[in-house]
Amino acid sequence: NKGQRKVFVPNKLLECLPRSSSLPNERLRWNTNEEIASYLISFDRHDEWLSCSLKTRPKNGSIILYNRKKVKYRKDGYCWKKRKDGKTTREDHMKLKVQGMECLYGCYVHSSIVPTFHRRCYWLLQNPDIVLVHYLNVPSPEDSGKCSPLMCTLSDRHDTLRWSRDDLQSQLKPMFHSIKCSVGSGEFSIEELVQHILDRQRTKPQPRTHTCLCSTSQVSPGVNIPHRCNSTKHRIISPKLPPSSSSPLSSEPGEAGREGENVLPALQAQSSPASSPSPSST
Repeated sequence: NKGQRKVFVPNKLLECLPRSSSLPNERLRWNTNEEIASYLISFDRHDEWLSCSLKTRPKNGSIILYNRKKVKYRKDGYCWKKRKDGKTTREDHMKLKVQGMECLYGCYVHSSIVPTFHRRCYWLLQNPDIVLVHYLNVPSPEDSGKCSPLMCTLSDRHDTLRWSRDDLQSQLKPMFHSIKCSVGSGEFSIEELVQHILDRQRTKPQPRTHTCLCSTSQVSPGVNIPHRCNSTKHRIISPKLPPSSSSPLSSEPGEAGREGENVLPALQAQSSPASSPSPSST
């Protein structure tokens, strides 16, 4: 009901801010704080502004107004950057001023595929139920309004999701609505961009390691002996080595088990004369 939707803002702000007569469906720039506040104090006069259903993967530039009590607007189908735990979405929160007064709350998230794609949500501090959501792909200034595909990478190392071609296409196409992606003077299609990300996804980084500072003076030159360092730092960042062998000259892991089986019987055969008297001595 209209009577249940009310706007609570300071009277000084209502006096200096004009009410908006229309809400743009698409804008390829960020709104100013004054524009955002103007939309949020005018929604009660425009029933058609509120979206009653969730939009799945809205296109770049989309501006949508939700009632957060009725629509779970965060489940929009996009994959957003996660925190270090890999479970919760990484969100930046801040309070915004209009005419010197704090009256807006902003919540920003970044795409886990394309770092330049953002979702920004705004609501009035005194009326948090109505949320203005804006999706925008913001290229760097040196790209002159274009987004470089080299920026498109699986930047979140805590995100273990493996992308398929269809999933990437469904994610990227709305992100690049009304925007071109290029590198240098050449432009790329979405299909080429998808292939670029798939190639990077298949490439595994080399394991980090460092030069061992342990003394190797006891090792004969020309002998390849698997070295297992006792340093904590070396043990953490170096790649794993095969299990150590009982013989220092054995280089295959399987030889250690086979040689280890013969050690105990050989020792028993050598110690048997000393432990029991010989029949000829009596």
